[in-house]
Amino acid sequence: MLLYSTSITPRLQYIVDFCSPLIAGSGMTITDNKDFFIQSEETKINYSAEVIEGNILHIIPHYLLFEKCIKKQETECFVFENQKAFFKTNGDFPFDIFAAIFYLMSRYEEYLPHEKDAYGRFAHTHSIAGKEGFLHLPLVNIWLQELVKT
Repeated sequence: MLLYSTSITPRLQYIVDFCSPLIAGSGMTITDNKDFFIQSEETKINYSAEVIEGNILHIIPHYLLFEKCIKKQETECFVFENQKAFFKTNGDFPFDIFAAIFYLMSRYEEYLPHEKDAYGRFAHTHSIAGKEGFLHLPLVNIWLQELVKT
């Protein structure tokens, strides 16, 4: 699977490296070379705002993976394939799966100001997973299975 982005940031590279072994087949590689991407025979994901014609899955990126700072993110949840998701977009895939995975895997919200529990820790009840009821689910794996099906 080949992913095209106009910019390869450390956050995006981290998520591609994380997701690659979890995706069936040969995993995932990333390029910012549009001509190489278009000419490739691999399964393709266009992870950019621009439209590229062809049999290409288009995921419109949320800005999170292209930022260099940590700031509060809007994480309004919706239901996708009977599971919660966030960072909704209008691409072929209904949300930015890579930004959402980064948000969960990095425990992004724990770097923001928050109310601590009795032991001075980030309370799971304040997390998006705790509030939205998916703390017990392997949501990243479920999302990646849906991506592969698409």
